[in-house]
This record gives sequence, structure tokens and C-alpha cells, in this order.
Amino acid sequence: MTTKIPTLAELRTQYGDDLDAIQRAADAAIDLHTAEMHRVHNEARDGDLTASQQRQWDAHSGHADELRRFVAEQRLARVERSRSQYGYRTGDDTPDVFGGSVRDQAKRTVDTLHRSGQLPDHAAEKATDLLTKQGSTYDQGVAARWLVVAGNEQYRSAFNKLLADPAKGHLLWSPAEQEAYRQAEQFRAETRAMSESVSGAGGYMVPVTLDPAIMLTSGGSVNPLRRISRVVQTTGSQWSGITSAGVTAEWLGADNTTREMADASPTVANPNIPVHLGDAFVPYSYEVGMDVRDFESEIRGLMLDGADQLMATAYTTGSGVGQPKGLITALVAAGGSTLVASAVADAFGKADPYNVQNALPPRFQPRAEWVAALPTINTMAQMETAAGARLFPELGNGRLLNRSIHELSNMDGTIETSTANYLLAYGDFSNFVIVDRIGTTIELIPNLMGAAGRPTGRRGLVLYFRTGSDVVNPNAFRLLNV
Repeated sequence: MTTKIPTLAELRTQYGDDLDAIQRAADAAIDLHTAEMHRVHNEARDGDLTASQQRQWDAHSGHADELRRFVAEQRLARVERSRSQYGYRTGDDTPDVFGGSVRDQAKRTVDTLHRSGQLPDHAAEKATDLLTKQGSTYDQGVAARWLVVAGNEQYRSAFNKLLADPAKGHLLWSPAEQEAYRQAEQFRAETRAMSESVSGAGGYMVPVTLDPAIMLTSGGSVNPLRRISRVVQTTGSQWSGITSAGVTAEWLGADNTTREMADASPTVANPNIPVHLGDAFVPYSYEVGMDVRDFESEIRGLMLDGADQLMATAYTTGSGVGQPKGLITALVAAGGSTLVASAVADAFGKADPYNVQNALPPRFQPRAEWVAALPTINTMAQMETAAGARLFPELGNGRLLNRSIHELSNMDGTIETSTANYLLAYGDFSNFVIVDRIGTTIELIPNLMGAAGRPTGRRGLVLYFRTGSDVVNPNAFRLLNV
């Protein structure tokens, strides 16, 4: 017996004028409706929904959409109240002090940081995508404002003075640095108002040049999933999307007296990917903090490497509980045709890459790519034809069977007998979504103490960020199980 989920009208009746209580209940009801939609979808498996299942799905979808609209209206109302309080706007067409739009100012900021060498090519491209390609117009406006305040050179200078002296650094700020910091704090207050919670109220927003969401996309990263997957931003606690196996088209035929179009209604799902809290702790000496220029470059490498390692593992094999759900975890859970067994048990053979590629549906082949651990790539590089020639000579150029291949070190690389070994994944990685909550935060620890409770001459930085990931369409991938 399915528990009855309250509608918006019923919640209004129950809670009256208490809009905060209605919103909390609405958030919970949305989760319940979404769970019921997934249940109906799973019952149908790969087949079409029955008429009864379609009615159930439509009812839950309609109620969830109504509740989402209400929740969105309440969040926007909080944003407007925040704007009124601070005399501050975020829209994409908001004029800036130079008379242009916030987006124009953001583009100038990215260009300045790129030309000065503070943003490498990949990071500048990522920042530009936030302004032009990702999310709604409103989301792009929020991203533009973030780039303006977090990319401001005066804010970066104020931030570095705080790192050098957490207790008194702000006393050394110039008027321009103080104003840049004030604008950054106003932006953080507004994004907290837009989110479902007020977490992250402490600390300082990191400059763009230190933010993992921007900087961790380089070719030298150990985390190729950030380069080849779909990366989106959110200002809330989760990202919601829409996926479908696709619509089937048809030829209607020549007889216009008897023909009737087939029902091509697709089965649609609404994946919700939560963002989870990750952190990295970096200690540094008083001496390092005194030299701001060297300090920033040193601390950037340490923080980004720690965050990169953490994310790379989670995006690959994360459980989805308190951390992102990894690619391999999601595909194994999907099972069925997503998993391709090796031709020979407990052995990785010459036929296996061909079998994995051939198993992927044609609609996903044009944009498909491979990922594998280095030992697996090296094993394939040693495979030979019957005549002794290399079977996959293109591996030296980063390709396998006419598709790109990327090293993903957190995948299985060796074969253990009597257990599953997921050596090779192939698919369209636009169906693996990585979600970043915009804006990373740092908190300063002025003094680290030794075992005797006395200062050690070191300070500490706690970097924390929120990110999530999941496969939104398992049929877009095939995973080799040896």
C-alpha cells in the first residue's frame, strides 16, 4: 500500500500562512513523488509503461512539478528580500559600474585573468562555458556575478592578506580591497538565500584562480572524467534533470486513408543528483604565509591536488552515500545489458574490446569514448595479431578502435579470480553528469597546536566544496566485466 503524498493544496490547508513549513514539507513531498516515479519506471524495466503505470507516472510528475514551482517561487522571494536588504542585484542584464552588463564584466574578468596567466586555457574555457552554455539564463547570470566578485584582483589581494595574517590581515586592506570583499560576502549571502539550506555561512569564498570547479579540468589531471563528462553547476543542494531513452520515429506510408501515427511517447525520467561535502586540510608555516606571492602558488597546488584525488576516486567508484555516485558503481547497479562479460572467464582477451564496442547501441556510438586504468591500456598495447603485429597500434595516439581512450587510474587494473573485474568502460559520457555547487569556501585556522598545547608556528586552511555525480542513462554505456 503506497503512502499518500500530500498535494500543494493539502499542504496549504495544513500549514496555513507558514510558508517556511509548507516549503519544508513540499521538499519532502517532491522526494517522495520522485521515488514513486522511479519505482514505476523500474517496474516497466526496458518495456513500455502500461496504461495504469503511465497514469501513475503522470500524476506523480504533475504533483512534483507543481511543488517545484512553489519551492522555486519561495526561493526567489528570499533572493528578492536579500537583494532589498543589500541593495544588490544579480540578473544577467544588471548594469555594472562601467555601464555594461554583469556578463560583460565577467567576460572581461576571465579575459584579464587568462592574459595574465592566472587562468590557464582549460580554466578560461570552463569559465566562459558557465556564461554561455550551461544552465538557464538566470543560472548564467549567477555564474557571471560569481566570476566578477571571485575573479576581482582586489578580492584576491584581500584574500591573500587574510591568509598571511588571519587575525589582523583585514587591517591592511585598501579601500578597494575592502569593497571587493564586501561584494563577495554579499554574493555569498545571496546564494545562501537561493539554496535549500544556509550551510557554508562561515569562511571565505576562494578566488576563481583557486576554485577546483574551474581549475580541475586540465589535461594533466588524473581525473579525466571532468574533461569528458557533462559538468553542470547548481546553487542548491541538488541538480535535477530530464532524461529519456528517446523517441522512435516512423515512416507513415502512402495510404492516407488508413494510416495512423504510432504512439511514440518516450519514457521520461527526472534524475536528481545531490551535491556532497568534500574537504581538504592544508597546514602552512608562518614563513610561507609571509611571502604572499610564493604562498599562493604553493597552496594552489596542494589544495587542488588533494581535491582532485578525492573527486577522482568518488567519480569512479563512489558509493553515492555521503559522496558522489561513481561511474562504475552506477553501471554495476544498472546491470543487465550494461555489463558485458569477457569472452573467457577470468581472462582479458583480444575479442573483449570489440565485444564491448559492438554492444553499445548505435545512437550513442558517434560520441562514445573509452576509459581504463593504465595496466589495462598497457595489456592491450601488448596484444598481437596472428602475424605478430600490434593488434591496437593506435593506443600510442590515445585511441582504441577509432575512439578516444583516457586513463582512469581508479578503475580495476588487474584481474582477481572468482570476483568481478571491471576493466574497460565505453560510452557517451554526456550521460555521466558531474554537479558542482558554485563557489568553494576556505576557513582559516590562525594557529596549529602541538601535543603540549603550544603553537607550532603553523597555520591551517580548510578547503570545502560540494559536488556530486551519477549516470543519468546507463544504456549509453557498456562495462566489461572480466
